[in-house]
Amino acid sequence: MPRRGQAHDHAYDTETLQEKADRIRREQGLPSEANEGPQPCHWYDDGRGGRFLIPGCMTRVTNPDVDQCSCKSIEEQFAAARKEIADLKRSRAGLQNWHDHITRAVYDHADGIQIMKRAADLAGATEGAR
Repeated sequence: MPRRGQAHDHAYDTETLQEKADRIRREQGLPSEANEGPQPCHWYDDGRGGRFLIPGCMTRVTNPDVDQCSCKSIEEQFAAARKEIADLKRSRAGLQNWHDHITRAVYDHADGIQIMKRAADLAGATEGAR
């Protein structure tokens, strides 16, 4: 087990920042950060009179005293995620359509079966090489 120094002895402290954050959260009865996900700007109260701004956006990083932060609301985050998913589905559908037309064109070619067999053999050889 690594040697732990006194609170003032940073040269021997091997606790990572994440371990320290997890330990403090446990001591205060708070859930782990892994369960919370990204958070907008918020103030953290250490329970001993200390209050610290945890910035979630560059607006607050550059100016902690600004009235409005630029963090997206959970609704805006969900809307952006839904749009990204819809865009990916459209892109995949377009690629699938293109793939289906190429495959049909190859099969319709006089040597289509041999071309597809050769492609399958090459794909198998590529998979085996990985």
